Amino acid sequence: MNNLPCISIIIPAYNAGKDIEKCLQSIISQAYKDFEIIIVNDGSVDNTKDICEKYVKLDDRIKLISTENRGAGSARNTGINEARGQYISFIDADDYVCEDYYTRMYEMLKEGNADIVEGHYKRVSRYEENVFTNTGKKKEYTNMEKLLVLYGPDETEYINSVSVTNKLYRKELFNEVRFPINRIIDDEFIMYKLMYNSKKIISTPDIMYAYVQSEESVMRASFKEKRVHDTLDVYDEVYDFFKDKGNDELIEKILIRYLGYGIELTEKTSRSKDIENKTKVYEYIKSKFEEKAKIAEDKVNKEEYNKIKKEFYEALNIAACEE
Repeated sequence: MNNLPCISIIIPAYNAGKDIEKCLQSIISQAYKDFEIIIVNDGSVDNTKDICEKYVKLDDRIKLISTENRGAGSARNTGINEARGQYISFIDADDYVCEDYYTRMYEMLKEGNADIVEGHYKRVSRYEENVFTNTGKKKEYTNMEKLLVLYGPDETEYINSVSVTNKLYRKELFNEVRFPINRIIDDEFIMYKLMYNSKKIISTPDIMYAYVQSEESVMRASFKEKRVHDTLDVYDEVYDFFKDKGNDELIEKILIRYLGYGIELTEKTSRSKDIENKTKVYEYIKSKFEEKAKIAEDKVNKEEYNKIKKEFYEALNIAACEE
């Protein structure tokens, strides 16, 4: 084994005492051994740090960094800055991976000379048996081909494409890219940049990563006003990034997804118990929707454009009547 690890596995951990041992066990029991684990304890107030310190003593590949609570994006950035490997992987502290995860991911990346490789993930409740699959199927994409999948209509493909945790990356992709700070949905703010900077991306439909949707994660995902702003902010950023790149098909998909979020965010705001001034939020969503609708009018299929506009104003009217 080289002095430097091949893969740096970065785990942001905040109050993960109930689950982090399962996560760590799924990594250190891998047949593939050439990695380091960087745990960034993000200001936990439970027993997360104690558990991690125990594992640091058991396995010299594990490094623990403790910081004040700054969020997952900041914790991942800390891990990237400390990473010594040629490749980077992110795993959330309450999740776990299949027993040959890194063997398969590394082989796909090396054999295909790819910049990113991706497996699918499955939402689970704590630990579940028979989650993972292995068909050997895979598909290669250029950066623009994968971006068309990312912003396309298939929600399963979108969710797996946008997630940062079910992938293995060449470290060079992060030379000038970092996670945003204080964002609820930091995956979306970084993934399009990583994909755009890649020459080849390989994806397998096999389920290789278990995303544990615990009671705590559901509570953290409650719908607040900040999620509205973060969602629309990232799509403003994405549109601005790609508008001059010369790919009309991609711009159309980005605008359709942006306008579609106008409907979704309106409906989620209506159902939310965490937003006090819903009228203000509706007005904000409406202003952002109409701003992009003007741009989309001559860039999106007319039939689809008119359908989305009709559905948005219907959703907005229903929401307003419920106030």
